Amino acid sequence: MKRSLFVVVSALLALSARAESDAIHRQVEKFNKAWEKPEPSDSDFGIERVLSFLNLDFQGLEQVKAAAAKKDYAAAEKELLAYFKSTRIPAPVESLSSKMELHAEDALRHYFRGNRDAHPPVFRGADIDWTARAVVDGKEIHDAEWYYQFQRLTWWPALARAYAVTRDENYFFEWRYEMADWAADNLPITRETPKFVRRGMETYNRCERLTDALPYMIQSEHFDAKTLSWFLVSFHEQAEHIRTAYAAKGNHLLGELSVVFLNGVNFPEFKLSAAWRNDALNRLPQMMIEEVYDDGMNKELVFSYHTMYISLFAQAYDLFRQNGYEGHLPAEYYERLLKMAEIHALQSFPDNTICQFGDAHKDRSPAVVFRKALAPFAADIPYFDYMVSSGAKGTPPARRNAAYPQSGFYFFRSEWSRSAVFMLVKCSPGGAWHNQIDNGTFELFAYGRNLMNDSGSYMYGSTSTEDQRWRDWFRSTKAHQTLTLDNRDIDLKPEHVLWSESENLTALVIENQSYPELKHRRTVLFVDNQYFLIYDEAVGEAAGDVRAHFQFVPCKSVLQGLSAQTQYPKGANLLVKTFPQGKDISAEEEEGWISYQPQVKEPRPAWSWKVRKTAGDTQVTFLTALIPYREGEAPEVVEASVVAGGFLLCVDGREYRVEVDVAEKSMNLTTKEF
Repeated sequence: MKRSLFVVVSALLALSARAESDAIHRQVEKFNKAWEKPEPSDSDFGIERVLSFLNLDFQGLEQVKAAAAKKDYAAAEKELLAYFKSTRIPAPVESLSSKMELHAEDALRHYFRGNRDAHPPVFRGADIDWTARAVVDGKEIHDAEWYYQFQRLTWWPALARAYAVTRDENYFFEWRYEMADWAADNLPITRETPKFVRRGMETYNRCERLTDALPYMIQSEHFDAKTLSWFLVSFHEQAEHIRTAYAAKGNHLLGELSVVFLNGVNFPEFKLSAAWRNDALNRLPQMMIEEVYDDGMNKELVFSYHTMYISLFAQAYDLFRQNGYEGHLPAEYYERLLKMAEIHALQSFPDNTICQFGDAHKDRSPAVVFRKALAPFAADIPYFDYMVSSGAKGTPPARRNAAYPQSGFYFFRSEWSRSAVFMLVKCSPGGAWHNQIDNGTFELFAYGRNLMNDSGSYMYGSTSTEDQRWRDWFRSTKAHQTLTLDNRDIDLKPEHVLWSESENLTALVIENQSYPELKHRRTVLFVDNQYFLIYDEAVGEAAGDVRAHFQFVPCKSVLQGLSAQTQYPKGANLLVKTFPQGKDISAEEEEGWISYQPQVKEPRPAWSWKVRKTAGDTQVTFLTALIPYREGEAPEVVEASVVAGGFLLCVDGREYRVEVDVAEKSMNLTTKEF
């Protein structure tokens, strides 16, 4: 019975796919037949309008100018096509990646991606509907990011390269149909155009896709004068639209200015090309000062976005130099670019992933931005080979531990190796929308395993109230490894107090005015390059339940009394143990989720230590030991306490006495056997 049902369903799906394919074939054939009709010279996409955009005194356009002067528009079209065919030379493409091949084939079927692979490819009709709601398996996609990224036409590079490799004209015909159909349906862009179409970020992405496709597609014998006219009008309108839709600041504005500059460089034939370049020349260099802290961290405070900032600033620096505009760059531009590279290297995990604070995704490799964006500057990055090879060769960064008080990031590392003990702590200013409400939080990796990762972002915007509820949950303070009062979200008002390091002890003290009447002071001690002591002080007049929240990565674990422990049968594990500080303390299991990819979440162990604070308590405190250990080396005894001048940690017969003097900004570690 089940097999019969499977056969029926498979047959129905095959019929549906065939029907879709036939409808697309008819649509493209109908389009191609209509395309044979010449474009009127005075139409919106005609040669007269194209000529009005062009600087006919540009070298190489002499014959075009002569024909235009005679109003011989057929000759002008012919000469203009010859000029572009001779000047747009494609880079060689020897083969297609499996991903490119898949995306090209999906495009032929009119199945398109929006938010990467967060959703299955969506069929948009034989006659593509560019703005309607997207539906998969009968369910509407509410994820706003899908609609934005759909409008970036991210599959066009795949179509272009598929054509370059195969010379199969079906790829060209599909691209031309999409290029013209999109332009006919969406131009001109006005205030009534949907935001996900008219936004500057999507527009600059489309300009990039048009620029990328042209050298490949213009090789087709079917790329005629009409195709060129539609291309140039579409490109020009969108290039100009970006300038009317600039974002106020941040990565959107940086990307917009970068592409506006590239538009001027890549299409110098347009009258406005100098104005496009000048927009970027006048505004982009200053963005290095406005959008990046002196220490090299972007002000959105998210490391996956940091790669974008590095790439765009590096690209701009290289292009400015190549085109003789280096004098427009402020003196500190290049130095700060190198600082951006350094903080990105220092945050990299031993397993070649990035941290997940804010709207980040952990599985991205820090090696990519070094290999792609920073290669021109390798001579000034001593650790370049190490980063590009993911630690296989070269020299690692000189620092193991590092503090960035201005942006609020702190890195503890036992060594540069895949088996290192590594912790990142965050206590940052407010930042932009992609930042989260999490000051004091941290991530922990040890001996080849991620043990405590940030919850991640799950998703951005959505028209679904349930999706937005999840967005708010992942952003909330209680979903991070920090302190709350009555589980309320905190304010982001950080203060750096102390950073001190030696060979076997690194100490950090940070504060955050989490609530009007409650300050959180967190002391983090990296002891003997193995263990961590975290001392939390909740200081102020506020009353309520004070919780110190913790989360493991998804794994089997046990919470027993005031101890929590992962239970991996092989490899590294982690013991987290808290010690009462004069008040009744209880352990509470909490809702725990983690998201490593957009629209995907999974449960994970989460809990908090809770103390009831009265208005009469000047402060309540938590002392927590984090003891990562290798397979077969589980500690039998772990004790910790606050003592005069510092702290005491005892692990399996070894005593670590830590002295910390905040006023003198000093520390000391002594050890002994007992």
